[in-house]
Amino acid sequence: MVVSEIDACNSFKVTFKPNSALSAVSKQKVVILLTVIPSVIGIAFCFLGAWLVLPFVGLEIVALAYAFYYVNRHEADYESISIDGDGLVVERCVGESVSRQVINPYWVTVVQHELANGELHLYLQSHGKELEIGRYLTRKQRELLAKQLKQRTGILNRN
Repeated sequence: MVVSEIDACNSFKVTFKPNSALSAVSKQKVVILLTVIPSVIGIAFCFLGAWLVLPFVGLEIVALAYAFYYVNRHEADYESISIDGDGLVVERCVGESVSRQVINPYWVTVVQHELANGELHLYLQSHGKELEIGRYLTRKQRELLAKQLKQRTGILNRN
């Protein structure tokens, strides 16, 4: 979570991104390793007469390629919340799609829902609509974000 605040103008901006554990070069090495090893094992079994192993090795490699494609496609995803003057802006990028919603911060209520398993979900409510925020955050980060947003939004949050 990246937080940048500017109190002089009463501005607030927070950006969340999913964790990315591997660099591009590391991902290439992992993909090569996870395709070469099963391929060598499959070819060895093929030479031993178990040729039926090869289609399953191929399926494994296709599944692996799709998994890395999916991860790479969502690597640049983010969620950004900013308050500047009379606008609270929630911007989301998921894959190729970018959505932006502008809400009047005066009418926003910050709501926390705790599930039976202890997971905390954070929502912004305004005019009968509910918007979930903080998908990439831990529980403690969501609690901190809720506290910060309650200080900066709606009349109902100030109690």
